[in-house]
Amino acid sequence: MYLVIGASSFIGRHLYNYCKARGIDIKGTYYSHPYDAEWIKFDVCLDDLEELCYNYLNGKVPEAIILCGANANIDECKRNEEASYLLNVSGTKKILAKANKLGIKSVFLSSEAVFDGRKGMYTEEDIPNPITLYGRQKLQIEQYMIENLNDYLIFRISRATGSSFGEKDIFDDFYSKIVNQEEIVCLKNQSFSLTEVDDITSGIIGALECRLTGLYHVSSNNFVSRYELANLYADKIFGGYEKIMEKEYGKFDFWDNRHIYGGLRGDKLTHLLGMQYLTIIEILEKYLHSYERRISSMIN
Repeated sequence: MYLVIGASSFIGRHLYNYCKARGIDIKGTYYSHPYDAEWIKFDVCLDDLEELCYNYLNGKVPEAIILCGANANIDECKRNEEASYLLNVSGTKKILAKANKLGIKSVFLSSEAVFDGRKGMYTEEDIPNPITLYGRQKLQIEQYMIENLNDYLIFRISRATGSSFGEKDIFDDFYSKIVNQEEIVCLKNQSFSLTEVDDITSGIIGALECRLTGLYHVSSNNFVSRYELANLYADKIFGGYEKIMEKEYGKFDFWDNRHIYGGLRGDKLTHLLGMQYLTIIEILEKYLHSYERRISSMIN
């Protein structure tokens, strides 16, 4: 049995649904968004993992916990350093330490933000050098796990997206701005690896089932800039959009830094699992079919 801490998050929800659809025993927690009646409320900062196992899982100890609950907003982390540290670092360490004590494998979702964004398409062998508070918090947890845990998996992710209309992802942001005739303003040259979220969940569960340990990039090689992706999306769904633009870094009012060239190479994991990621074109095709079905159902 797997336990997803933060099943109401974007990736957490897909992990939960992925396992349910395949008959894999999985339980979930939420903090503020109870999307599923089977989930239990759990506060990473205050609640105890052992009590959760006793009360919610009837004394059963899960084979693995998958930590999806975090504050991933770069500027919010900087604006509220103390609160973000309590969740992203101290609370997370507390859960990891208790899992280790109970003999539970820990799975942590990290980020490309552990790198400085100067070159892009980083491998697991590249040396981290975070330039944001959020990135430093993620790296602290990575280092803690490597130094203190007996059994763990760390998955770094670049940019996750859905392939269905209505997901709260980067496509939803594009869609909202286009239908409201707003400008889509992109940081010049900011690039990442776009990876379909169910490919990410497949990689995570596949690694667990193969009993892998260590650090892996669960990421496609779909290296693309936000500007390029916005135009691809607009062309595919709306036949184009004129209000897409790039602006220089200095034109933005960021609270914290931004790395420009992100992206992660996920070849290590794909080689071990024999998996293949959807291309950007395949992701957009799936999205378009979902969009057309939704529009058709609304008309009928």
